[in-house]
This record gives sequence, structure tokens and C-alpha cells, in this order.
Amino acid sequence: MSAPRRNPIQSMTGYGRGGARSPVGHVTVELRSTNHRYLEIEPRLSNGLSSLQGPLTELIRAQVRRGRVEATVSTHADHTARAVRFDAALLQRYYDALVSVKGRFGLKGPLTLEHLLALPQAISVAEEPISTEQWWRLIREAAQRAVTDLVRARQREGAKLVADLRRQMQAMRAHVAALKRRLPKAQAEQRRQLRERLRDLLGREAGGSVAQLEQAASLVRDVDVHEELVRLESHLGYMAHTLAGQPLVGKRLDFIAQELMRETNTTGAKVNDPEAAQHVVELKACIEKIREQVQNLE
Repeated sequence: MSAPRRNPIQSMTGYGRGGARSPVGHVTVELRSTNHRYLEIEPRLSNGLSSLQGPLTELIRAQVRRGRVEATVSTHADHTARAVRFDAALLQRYYDALVSVKGRFGLKGPLTLEHLLALPQAISVAEEPISTEQWWRLIREAAQRAVTDLVRARQREGAKLVADLRRQMQAMRAHVAALKRRLPKAQAEQRRQLRERLRDLLGREAGGSVAQLEQAASLVRDVDVHEELVRLESHLGYMAHTLAGQPLVGKRLDFIAQELMRETNTTGAKVNDPEAAQHVVELKACIEKIREQVQNLE
């Protein structure tokens, strides 16, 4: 059984446009999406079509799951139907009045339809506006094209963001590896410095107060950052796994980036070594770039 197809990760920024035409008119739908914590859709339709905001919102919601989307709908009527209307009640009154006039004045000759239609307001021609249903058929077609265009744009931008995230992650792995290589020397130097400090703290004698011994023990515990480096590698692995998974990764990646920064800050606080400190600074720079980029992901 084949694995289910995964949709590409999307950015939350993008633009899409679609149009539709029929004998009655044509419609253009433009979609602009920007970053947002949740999904917010703002449909903008011309007067008289506000009842279509709900269906349009649901159409967009079916394919866009996060971001602020502005949907602008432009409608243009190319042809307006005309209806010919007869006022039957008025014609009846005209007819009765004409028959009465003929009898009163003894007029001869037939009373025809032509006589009736020549009278004012007996017949009228009215323009019939395009119905909401007709507009919706055009708007739906144009909106579907616009959404498809928008999603493709968001996917293209998402692919660029993911590629940059992978570069930052690769750089972080290199800095973590460098920290591991540097760690034995850094620890040896820190232990040397600690021994000097303990001599000053405890004196030449082996004894010391309880408070002094507890302080010494805490200093020794702070030397090792192996656990922090292991967790950094674990978080990077989870980030890579997340990028290879389903869409809607923005919030999850943001949380992972926070954890990466937490472990990096702890590492920097523990290791008092210039070379190691430089790698910590570079790690933080990579994480800041990651946090900035994941804010754009759906």
C-alpha cells in the first residue's frame, strides 16, 4: 500500500488571482495573504452581494488553513436583460374608457390593440438586474482559480523558507559538533580554573564549611554541558522530522526553536571558553533566523 501523498509546506504570504466570464458579465477575484496566528478571511464584495460572503469564505477555508486573507471581488455586468411588461389592469381601464367614449359620441370603427398600446404606460420595458445566483456562479469559478493560484504561490514561498531552515539547521549541527570537539579542552581548562577557585574558597586544608562544600559541588556540576548538546541534537532531529511531515508546521517549529534557544543559553552560561562561546553565539544567530522564518510558515 502506497504512503499518503503529503502536501507541500506553505508560507502564509502570497497572492492569487482568478477570473470568470459569461454572457451576463465577468468577475475578478484577488487574494492576498499575510501572517496571522490563526485563519482570518476578509471578503470584500460590491454592494448587493454581501450574502455571498459566507460561501466565499468557506470556499477559501477549504484550502487555506492559516493566515490573514483579503479577498477582493470585482464584478462587471456586460449585458443586462430587458423585460417587456403589460399593465393588464391599466389596459382594461383604457378599454372600458374608450368603449364609453365611442358610445357617448357615437363614434364608428373598431377598437384595436394598436389603439390601446399607443396610450401612456400601457406597455413598458424594464432592465432586469443580474441575479445573485448568476453572480455566485461566476464568483465561485473565479475564486477557485484564485485560491489555486494563491496556494501555488504560498507553496513556492514555503519551499524557499524550508530550504533556508535546512541550511540553518545544517549550520547548527556543525557548531554543535565543533562544541563537542572543543568540550574536553574547555572542561579541562574549567576544571583547572575551578581548582584554583576551590583553593581560594577552601584554603589549604581539606575541610570546609557545609556552605563552602555545597558551593564547590554546584560549581563542579556546572562544568558539563553534554546533556545540553544531546538535547540540541535531539531538537534538531525533531525539527527535521517535522519539516518532512504534514503541513501546518509553523507553530510546532516555533516551539522547537524556543527549546533550541533554551539549551543554547544554558550551554553558553556553563562553558567559560572563548572558542566555545563563539560557537554559542553562532548557534543563537541561526536560531534567531529560524524563529524569524517559521513565523511565515502556515
